[in-house]
This record gives sequence, C-alpha cells and structure tokens, in this order.
Amino acid sequence: MFTTIHNPTTLGKLGALIFARQAPIMNAERHDTLLNRFRAWRERRAVAAELNQLSDRCLADIGLTRQGIDEMLRVSR
Repeated sequence: MFTTIHNPTTLGKLGALIFARQAPIMNAERHDTLLNRFRAWRERRAVAAELNQLSDRCLADIGLTRQGIDEMLRVSR
C-alpha cells in the first residue's frame, strides 16, 4: 500500500525540506550523464582486465606494474 502526500505542509518543516530538494526522477540530461558514467566504468573494467592478462614483462615495457594498473585507471577518470 502506498500513500501519496500532495501537500508537503502536512509533514511540517521536515516535509518542506524533503519536497524542496526533490528532483525529477527521469531528467533526460541526468539520465544521459548516468549512462555515460556507466559506459566509462565498463570501459575501465575492460581495460583493467586486458592489462591484467599481460605478463609482467609486457607491463614493464609499457611502464606499468600490476599495482599501477588500478592507480592509472583511477587517475584517468
């Protein structure tokens, strides 16, 4: 069972605070940003997986270590 409160003053000051900060659920611009962030996260995961498959020698050739992979991806955000 759901209750919809159409009048924020019913809850007093707390209701006014909650409803004043409430943003629209589906804003196209926000949705696009969320989608782009998800794609970037998936791409970083794919890069990390690919780099982790390389040997230590190959990583050294490109100037990375196993510990440096996560650090490099964190900096590239």
